[in-house]
Parts: sequence; C-alpha cells; structure tokens
Amino acid sequence: MATYYVTKVRKQSVMNKDGNTHEHIIGVVTKLGAFYTNKEVVDSLDAGHEWYTEVEKEPKAKIKKKGYCPKSDCYHNPYLTTDPDHTTKNNLENLPRG
Repeated sequence: MATYYVTKVRKQSVMNKDGNTHEHIIGVVTKLGAFYTNKEVVDSLDAGHEWYTEVEKEPKAKIKKKGYCPKSDCYHNPYLTTDPDHTTKNNLENLPRG
C-alpha cells in the first residue's frame, strides 16, 4: 500500500440553495506536485492507501472521506476531511492553495 502526503488543496466556490456561497476542496496536491481529484483520493483510500496532510513543524493529519459537505443543504461529494487533533494548522481546509 502507498502513503501520500498532501501539502496544498484546490478549492471551488459553490452556492447553496439558499444563495449563500462557500468553498469546497475539489482536489489535493501532494508534496511531489501531483494533483488528485477528490474522487481519485477516495478511490485510493478505498483501495487501502493512506493519505495525510504535511505541514512543517506540525503532526501529520490523516485524510478521510465523508459522505457529504457538512453545510446544510449542500450535497457536495465526495467530501474529504481530516481527523481532528490538537491543532488546526494541519487540517485539510487550512492548507495553502496550489
């Protein structure tokens, strides 16, 4: 099984049914510079591979799939998130854009 380390994300703005806008991660960039869509990451997770965020001087956070976006009336999927720990700096949502 392979292990991937994510250092950047790509996001896209979307509008809810109520007209409010928020952003979704639509893909990730590994420390080697390769881009993977959310679906490709989920397929890789389902195949048994591991994905982590990598932020300098922070612990690695495990990336996992979630059914849908947690915002009400938003059904974006596949949705990626990170396991919570003592810091938010390594959260997938907080990684720089790439």
